[in-house]
Amino acid sequence: MIKKLIRSPFGNALVGWTIGSIIALLMVTVRWRTVDQEKSDQFMASQNGIIMVFWHERVMAMPWLWPSAYALHALQSPHPDGRMMSHAIGCFGVKTVWGSSNRNPLSGLRGLKRVLDLGESVAITPDGPRGPARKSALGPVAIAQMAGKPIVPMCWSVDRYWRATGWDRLIIPKPFARGRFIIGDPIYLDDIPKDQLETARQQLEDALNAQADAVDRLFNEPPQ
Repeated sequence: MIKKLIRSPFGNALVGWTIGSIIALLMVTVRWRTVDQEKSDQFMASQNGIIMVFWHERVMAMPWLWPSAYALHALQSPHPDGRMMSHAIGCFGVKTVWGSSNRNPLSGLRGLKRVLDLGESVAITPDGPRGPARKSALGPVAIAQMAGKPIVPMCWSVDRYWRATGWDRLIIPKPFARGRFIIGDPIYLDDIPKDQLETARQQLEDALNAQADAVDRLFNEPPQ
């Protein structure tokens, strides 16, 4: 009965909205600061759509930290769990591109490209939705080549947190923690030859891991 209610359109929306609201209440207690704020603001203002990438373990705070002046879209499955997450991220103004990174990846990539062609940005977790953790798939590299837009690694860390037990070991900030957010340097791949896509994928993975380690070191102890 409860499962059936949750999977109904009304129940799905209610649960998603509740999840988003709880996350927002938690995030507002965290004392966030953007590293190199002025440089980051200038960079974002100069862009016409970017591919925001971050590891799945950091997904919880990203809708909150994304600069709200710029439209952001994320790929979600049209199945009940994906629709629930669409309602959750919608609480932060993040729009949804419907598609699947597993069953029909080309359809999802085309949807993201259409958004980028309009000058708006997309969010991708290169190791999602099932991992392995902190191992990048080819998706961001492919969409960067298709759309001619830069990949921009982003990351955050906090001084106090919980770790979930799932495949990504999701990081959950504790209330009233100190947090830092960093926007990395853009990576341009639109003119890369197809035989170098794997090299570009590995470079992206290395850049994301280096960025995560760097922002974790701001608190002298990486999440365990």
